[in-house]
Amino acid sequence: MKSTYTMSKYLKTSLNYFFVLIAFAFVNSCSTDKHEQEIYESLKVNESKFIFKLDGKDFYPTESIFSGHLEILEKSFTISYFDQKESNVMIHFGGDKWYVDRPIKIPVKLLNSYTSTLMFGRIKDKEKRLGEGYLMSEGFITFKTLTKDKIILHVDGKAKKYPQVNPEDKDYDVQAIIVCKKPKIDFLEINEKEAFY
Repeated sequence: MKSTYTMSKYLKTSLNYFFVLIAFAFVNSCSTDKHEQEIYESLKVNESKFIFKLDGKDFYPTESIFSGHLEILEKSFTISYFDQKESNVMIHFGGDKWYVDRPIKIPVKLLNSYTSTLMFGRIKDKEKRLGEGYLMSEGFITFKTLTKDKIILHVDGKAKKYPQVNPEDKDYDVQAIIVCKKPKIDFLEINEKEAFY
């Protein structure tokens, strides 16, 4: 009888803990969605915000606004954007039907048959033309939204300082939220009904 009571109590505690975790995840998701919508509404047409954190620290200043070259093709996706201070972010990946999963989740590795790349950098000394750049070495690029009017990406993984990008070189934690408002699409050749959501 005692063991049955103990088991029942354990299950009740476990279920309560599980529901707390679910509630926390839901609230956190709603908070993130609200933050992304606020960013979107603050932007003008063909403006983008790239909020990168490297080892927990902001990589770009809050005033940075990005725009540039965007391709959405049947077998590849490419972004090459600059801000007003010449900071640069480049994302490229390819693959047959890369857009079929929901959400679209692209794996990134140093050596990847999926040919996925994410590089980000900034100018440290404009007069001397000195910069600081990183190459994502592992992780994922996840599309929360992909339409002509709105693109929202989440980035989570590791990066290595460029040009030292060997497997044994130091890793840095990288997280990012990318929000694009009605971006100019230079090349659009894709099945929009299947790709956009």
